[in-house]
Amino acid sequence: MSDGRETKTQFTLARVIGRTAALFPHRPAIVSSTHAPLTYRDLKRQLDGIRRQLRLAGFDCNARIGILMPNGADLILTIVAVACCSIAVPLDPRLSQAEIDQRLDMLRLNALLVPQGNTSEARLAAEQRRLAIIEAAPIGYGQLGLNIAVPVSSVPAIDAEPDPNSPAFILQTSGTTAQPKLIPFSHGNMLAAAARLQAWFGLTDRDRCLSVSSPYYSHGLKVTIFTPLLTGGSIALPANSTVVALDEWLDVLRPTWYSAGPTLHTALLDKARSLENAQTAHTLRVVVSGGAPLPKEVQDDLQRILGVPVLEHYGSSEAAQIAANVPPPGPNRPGTCGQPWPDTMTIVGEDERPVPAGERGEIWVRGPTVTFGYLDAPELNQAAFTDGWFRTGDIGSLDAD
Repeated sequence: MSDGRETKTQFTLARVIGRTAALFPHRPAIVSSTHAPLTYRDLKRQLDGIRRQLRLAGFDCNARIGILMPNGADLILTIVAVACCSIAVPLDPRLSQAEIDQRLDMLRLNALLVPQGNTSEARLAAEQRRLAIIEAAPIGYGQLGLNIAVPVSSVPAIDAEPDPNSPAFILQTSGTTAQPKLIPFSHGNMLAAAARLQAWFGLTDRDRCLSVSSPYYSHGLKVTIFTPLLTGGSIALPANSTVVALDEWLDVLRPTWYSAGPTLHTALLDKARSLENAQTAHTLRVVVSGGAPLPKEVQDDLQRILGVPVLEHYGSSEAAQIAANVPPPGPNRPGTCGQPWPDTMTIVGEDERPVPAGERGEIWVRGPTVTFGYLDAPELNQAAFTDGWFRTGDIGSLDAD
């Protein structure tokens, strides 16, 4: 990764992970309490193997591959592998059948990847649409790894590296409209987003992120999965995604940071209150919160009990992380979501002109982390993107500093 200065990159996700694998092959990339650690060398082998099988099956770097698997280490590995060589489209298995049908109609997938032996209604719906089915099976023996089964094509795909400006994955928004917005996020977008978080939070190859946010959506995928891998650190994946397993989360997996929404922070705080000597029971150095405002009492109590900074940040699915409070001695003002990255944000009034400091208005953002637009939605794009700015629809203000 870079030192945080955002330049136009010609790297792709696979090349950055491959560079770490070449320099530090034995460094852990993914750790969990159910598998032996997956090193960067082993991760690279997995990425290369899945890429080779997809190319032999005729899927090139522009193929859209839906991924419908239960949450866990196998899902994370699958998303990363597909995003590195084609276009990953994670599908939340908690979606209703009607929502799955809607997604399959909208996304124009080339294939659907499911667990081996899966006979779900979603698979049947994909087969009815004549989508290719790719089956994934864990290698087992306490090792994290996948074998994928897909017929070899009579016309294999050319094994070209994706264009850095092409999508690595497509996300779907939820809850705000009857039809989800489809957000393509490019290799360049993701690398710029990871560099930004690296600069804000001082991430190094010694950092390990506890990944407990949903990988089907923006925050979990960008912040807690790809950012650790693109900065040479590691991901910690608990077997139990609920806070009841706090000893596994903090003691067994030994993360140095995690990022989540206020609900999870509140639940963790409730469990941490019962710990004796809580400050010595973990290896965390920073806790990050986003998605909604964090109640001040939760922030204060969590900082006091854990003895580490709890920092709010702000982002969107279309633009990744936009502003952040950072660890001391950097800028950090409780009750705010921090400072934006330089020259990437403005607050505008109803006349679409910047407002003075302290006045509220709509938040507009620009820069290398912003998607080029929604898929198949010209009217939405015309309304949301203006002269290189993304109009978030969020209301905020900027202080003089």
